[in-house]
Amino acid sequence: EWREAIVLDLPPDGAACPGAPVPGTAEEGWVEVRLADHPALQSPGGHAEVRVPEALLDVVLVHTRPGCFVALWRICTHGDCAVDWLPAEGVMECPCHGSRFALDGAVLQGPAQRALTAFTAVRHGQSVFIHRPR
Repeated sequence: EWREAIVLDLPPDGAACPGAPVPGTAEEGWVEVRLADHPALQSPGGHAEVRVPEALLDVVLVHTRPGCFVALWRICTHGDCAVDWLPAEGVMECPCHGSRFALDGAVLQGPAQRALTAFTAVRHGQSVFIHRPR
């Protein structure tokens, strides 16, 4: 029996995630994160803590699948602890009291009751732009 091959639409290297917005200007709240500064972000599954104090940005940036990124606020909503990305489990976890969060920021396990803020993150060329509205 002959079946048509399934072709996965993967964005070319350096391309944005399908359906991602076009990043705007710094005045519009877009913060540039150069991949050269965070080599772990080059590959799907990679992640990095990104702090840009002048933009009031403190996130964990995760390369979820080719060209697609998620940026989550790094400070747990329960206390004041920095959360960690657990790649094997695909969750953010707070080392202080064990709260866990999904990639969209939703609480998976308490004691935290509020979600982590998720920011739009778009690959454009050799950078990822994170939208941090002020």
